[in-house]
Amino acid sequence: MKKSMLIMCTLILCATVTAQTKKVRLGVKAGLNISSLSFDESEINSSNKSGFNAGLMAEIPVAKKFSIQPELVYSQQGMKFSYADAEVENSHYKSTISLNYINIPVMLKYYVVKGFSIQAGPQIGILLKAKNEYQDNFLGYENRENLNLKDYTNGIDTSVNFGLGYQFKDKFYADARYNISYSDIFKEANPTGNYIINSDMKNRVFQITIGYFFN
Repeated sequence: MKKSMLIMCTLILCATVTAQTKKVRLGVKAGLNISSLSFDESEINSSNKSGFNAGLMAEIPVAKKFSIQPELVYSQQGMKFSYADAEVENSHYKSTISLNYINIPVMLKYYVVKGFSIQAGPQIGILLKAKNEYQDNFLGYENRENLNLKDYTNGIDTSVNFGLGYQFKDKFYADARYNISYSDIFKEANPTGNYIINSDMKNRVFQITIGYFFN
């Protein structure tokens, strides 16, 4: 139901965008991602993964202080993990899950004052690549492997964004957003025998971007 509602909202907002093409302002944007995955395993240390995002955007005024901003954005996401057994010498595990998406957010923007907006809106993500690059060492025996996880993932991610934006000189743009996913990334737990992968993992991404409008 949540997925259906988000998809429906996205389609409705996209239809509104199409109807307002005469007022469209087109631009480009790029920035930094600080991403993580929802994760409950207490014995494993986890840390954020940095990446970048870049894409296209458009802004369409729909009322005096409201506008809609649809985007098409390439986004690098994921998380880092590590584990060490204190009772076994020279035993540790390090892993990075990398998830690359094409994201389609549709943001409703409300301008509190000139140039400054608060934002919220749904997002659909199309997974392009998923891999787990890990290194483990047990009693001095080291193993490295790069696993392709694409076949074990759900290809569509549904989520919602909340953020703040600022536009100055009618051309330059900056925003900060937090993205919360409602979709499970993996179809099942431990699909490759890798114990860090849970079937209920979800994306969490903080983004800082700058952009430029051409018109």
